[in-house]
Amino acid sequence: MLLSIIIPVYNEQENLIKRLSFLCEQTNKFSIEIIVSNSPETSDNSPEICKNFDKVTYFTSDKKGRAAQMNFGASKASGDVLLFLHADVELPTDFYQQIKKAIENGNKAGFFAYKFDKETPFLNFNSKFTTKDGLFSGGGDQCQFFTKEIFKDLNGFNEDFCIMEDFEMIGRVRKQKIPFAIIQSKATVSARKYEKNSWLKVNLINGYVFLKYKFGASPENLRKTYKSLLRESV
Repeated sequence: MLLSIIIPVYNEQENLIKRLSFLCEQTNKFSIEIIVSNSPETSDNSPEICKNFDKVTYFTSDKKGRAAQMNFGASKASGDVLLFLHADVELPTDFYQQIKKAIENGNKAGFFAYKFDKETPFLNFNSKFTTKDGLFSGGGDQCQFFTKEIFKDLNGFNEDFCIMEDFEMIGRVRKQKIPFAIIQSKATVSARKYEKNSWLKVNLINGYVFLKYKFGASPENLRKTYKSLLRESV
């Protein structure tokens, strides 16, 4: 199984160094290709960093926006399975074996449970919701993966969504009853937005924006709401 790992980035040079160092080591053990799909609006040294890793294929996406960048990266991928990884998320060490097992068991898609890189009772509480299927599970921080065939059948990520593209995508997977796995080997997610704001504030904002999404608010409205309330770039 060739696994294509697609990383959409926008000014993530520090996180890129960490992610690519680990992933390039894994290419010596498993059948993996690494694709970085950079935003055309990136202004940091991400392109130069990618040049330091000979196992990394670097592209600048035609269009800005994470959904567009992920679709662009997928169009360049050769793998049987596509894994979409945020630059600030660390995969578990057994990610390849876990995805291979999930696919061999008949799943066509899936995502990872996660924990935070900072342990507090409140953050641990949040991470529990990622271990089971539910309303708030399946987002992009959970490292979504799809067989290439299913990704094409779904027409990729909806580029009309400048935010919540991950929930829109997994919503279609559920609606079409595509078999998917929730891998219990946990990815590690950055707690930076909780540190810049507060646990209560982030959860209230996330819940509010998610409800607006469920009630049909436009992606532009969702992004404007999120950006105005949270101290975090979107």
